[in-house]
Amino acid sequence: MQVYKWPSPKRAHFSENKPKRAQISNNKKKHKKYSSLLFMVHPFGCFLSGILQGKLGKKRCMIIANVPSIVGWALLYSAESSTFLCASTLLMGFSTGFGPGSTSSYVGEISEPRLRGSLSSLGSTATRVGTLLTYVLGSFFGWRTVAMLSAICPIVCICLIVIIPESPVWLVAKGKNDKAEKAMCWLRGWVEPEMVRHEFLELIHYNEVSGTRGSKGHVEKKKGLLAKLAEFKEPSVYRPMKLMMALFFVSNVVSLFHTRPFITKIMTNIYIVDNQNELLVILTALTGLGSIIATVSVHRVGKRVLTFTTLSVNIVMLMSLGVYIIATKDNIIEPLPSVSLTLLSCIYFIGACGISCMPWMLLIEIFPNKSRGIATSMCTALAYIILFSLTKSYLSIEIYLSLEYTMILFGCIGLIGLIYFYFSLPETENKTLLEIEEYFATN
Repeated sequence: MQVYKWPSPKRAHFSENKPKRAQISNNKKKHKKYSSLLFMVHPFGCFLSGILQGKLGKKRCMIIANVPSIVGWALLYSAESSTFLCASTLLMGFSTGFGPGSTSSYVGEISEPRLRGSLSSLGSTATRVGTLLTYVLGSFFGWRTVAMLSAICPIVCICLIVIIPESPVWLVAKGKNDKAEKAMCWLRGWVEPEMVRHEFLELIHYNEVSGTRGSKGHVEKKKGLLAKLAEFKEPSVYRPMKLMMALFFVSNVVSLFHTRPFITKIMTNIYIVDNQNELLVILTALTGLGSIIATVSVHRVGKRVLTFTTLSVNIVMLMSLGVYIIATKDNIIEPLPSVSLTLLSCIYFIGACGISCMPWMLLIEIFPNKSRGIATSMCTALAYIILFSLTKSYLSIEIYLSLEYTMILFGCIGLIGLIYFYFSLPETENKTLLEIEEYFATN
């Protein structure tokens, strides 16, 4: 005779919730895969931008970069399924990767040495201001309305790019000296050719020295992709590339840029529980303010001083945050949300004032003319891969070390970076592109 046994309450509860838990786990995995699409497609856009810049020019590439963004926002606005969401994310990720390479090269080539640092930091400032504006719009409108309003930005951007001239450096490299001179007159304030004659002759000399034109003025023969990649063996390319990779890695770590998807979790762990959404807007506003300060101050203090100052302060803040968490866990001091918020705000704000903007400032000027397009785009692609890797690995590191020792580890990484940059980072502020190129080629 078979005896029927009633399931225990615990087992019955586990059996009923097992499908739900499995469904939640699957939803989390899908969410992670969806959020990863944006970062995964960035390098492809960067690499394609580097190939096309030499053929189409910076201006055309900047226009092309905005087209996928418009389509992506339109798909997001009309999304009715996950397929539309993934397609819009892929397009906007491609646009985000395609744009910075050509934009950085263009800004570096048209800027005067005294303005190049400030103009290059405007990209970081615009990114942070745009993020803040998105948060503000999201608090008043639905996400579809925000997507529709966001689509206006790339449309306006294309209209403004059409007005500006092509890079004079690229035009000279293609043998279009007349158009290059007219473009330089436009960029210097619609002046007469006599006003830019000296600068224009220096530009022609720079193209001849950097290898984009022959000494007699003939245009250099077109190079294939393998020939362009072979240029990375030259000291004037691989030395700045090595420096840029170190800068991108250290700046992301010490400014906690890669932890932003987990910022609410970090807030909870450091006893900041109330008003997290409002505090997120405040932190974003602080980073925007810090970027503006970096834009204004870089010409006055120089890139080296700005880098060392902000990096040193953030190292101290990260170490202090780690020690503070240890002290509160060991009941040495009482946890105070105000102290936690102050330390976190200082890390975000001080990082934006210098070290997190510095890679983008140097990116537009540190590579030689003949390799600038492919090198800038390749560097941007690797920077996105670094950010993607740091973001993906953060939770695993925090689980293994705990939050307090993770912050101390980040501070130690910043300290190693500080020593490395002291010996490797040149002062490029108010230096010509030729002077910067010669520095890496000879030192």
